[in-house]
Amino acid sequence: MKKNPRAKTARATSRSKASAAVGHPWANGVANGWRWIVDDRMRDYGEINYSRRVIRINRAMHKRDGELLIDTLFHEELHRMFPVLGERAICAMTRLLLPTLSQRYRRWLYARIRIR
Repeated sequence: MKKNPRAKTARATSRSKASAAVGHPWANGVANGWRWIVDDRMRDYGEINYSRRVIRINRAMHKRDGELLIDTLFHEELHRMFPVLGERAICAMTRLLLPTLSQRYRRWLYARIRIR
């Protein structure tokens, strides 16, 4: 039985596109100039500064209050992706979309604040 060489190339191409979309835009916590920083001294769970292109996360507050870290990570990522939307819209999107996130995307978000 002869194998179809086109099928093998199609799989390899789609795999490389998927890996490029998830991991490679980020190098050392920076994507398009954005940095993710863990700052346990801040008053909120997370914060975004558009002018400095910095997203700060308070991990200690999450541990203390029992809040889900993934919720804040995704919330701040939505702020980064949709800067014109207000807090109310971002909260609604977070609430609706968080249960649909894949394990791969969740790991990708957690990797943003991993200590390097």
